[in-house]
Amino acid sequence: MANDFFPSISWLMPLAPSEAPALLKTTLDCLEKQTLQAQELIIAADGPLPLDLCQVIKSCQLPVNLKQQKQPQGIGAMLEIIAPCCKGDVIMRIDSDDLYAANHTEAMARSLINRPDIGVLGCQLLELDTSRGYQQSARKTPTSKADAKRWLPWRNPLNHQTIAIHRHVLIEAGGYRHTPGFEDWDLWIRVADAGYGIMNLASCTSAARVNLRHRKRRRGLQYIRQEVNFYARQVREGKINPWIAIIACVSRLPWRLLPARALRWWMQSKWRGSPTFDTSWVSEFIPERSRPPSIR
Repeated sequence: MANDFFPSISWLMPLAPSEAPALLKTTLDCLEKQTLQAQELIIAADGPLPLDLCQVIKSCQLPVNLKQQKQPQGIGAMLEIIAPCCKGDVIMRIDSDDLYAANHTEAMARSLINRPDIGVLGCQLLELDTSRGYQQSARKTPTSKADAKRWLPWRNPLNHQTIAIHRHVLIEAGGYRHTPGFEDWDLWIRVADAGYGIMNLASCTSAARVNLRHRKRRRGLQYIRQEVNFYARQVREGKINPWIAIIACVSRLPWRLLPARALRWWMQSKWRGSPTFDTSWVSEFIPERSRPPSIR
C-alpha cells in the first residue's frame, strides 16, 4: 500500500552483533510483507557486524540505512545518537528477532494519526517460547491513557518492540538515554512528563521469540542494581515519588531472586496474561507440529 495518506515513517531496529542471522532474516521478511511500507529502515548496530549478518541485510529488499558503532555502547547510548537520525515523522521500533503481522505498520500508524493526544502508542505482545514448543504467553498492557498513567511509576506500560512515536515527541522528551535495562521505560516517563499521552491498542500484531536466556535477563543481582539505579535517577529528577520507588524496588526483590525456571513459570502463567487476542497470524512462523489448536 502506498502511504500517501500517512506521515513519513522510519523503522528503527537496534541490532546486536551476536544476533542469529536466521532470526534477523525472518524479521526482515516480515517488514517486506508490510501492507504499509516505511520510507527507511535504520539499523543501529551496537558494534561492527559479522559477515553473515551483513549478508542477510544486503540480501533484503528494504530501504536500509545501516549505522554501525565502532564499539558496543549499550542500546540506550546507541539510540541516543542514532534515533534522531530518523527522517520519518513517525518512528516505529522494530526488534531484530521479533515477528510482525503484515498490517502492523499500517495499524499502528493509522491509530497514532487518529489520536493526536497520544505521543507514543504500543500494542499487545505475544510471547513464543521457542525452547518449549512455541508455548504462548502474553504481556498485556493498558489500553487507556488513564490506566497507562497509573502504571507508569510502577510498571513499564508499553512493549518497546511494538511502539510508534512521533519524532517531534521523541526529540522534545530528550530522546533515549543510557539507562541499562530500562532505556524505554525511562523515555516513556519523560514523554508523559512533557504532556503527551501513552497507551496501547487492544490488538496484537507483534510477537517476541523468547527462551530461558531471555527470562534470565529479568533476574539476578545485576538486574536488581539496574532497577535501583533507574528508580534513583527518576527520584533525583523528580519524576517518581521516593516512596513509590522504595516500595516498587522492595516488592520486586523476591521475584528478581527467583530461580530462572520459576520466573519462567510465572511469565507464562495465566495470571500474568494468557493470550485473549487473535494470534492466528503467527501460524506461518511456527512449525506445524508445535502449533496450538487455536492457530492450526
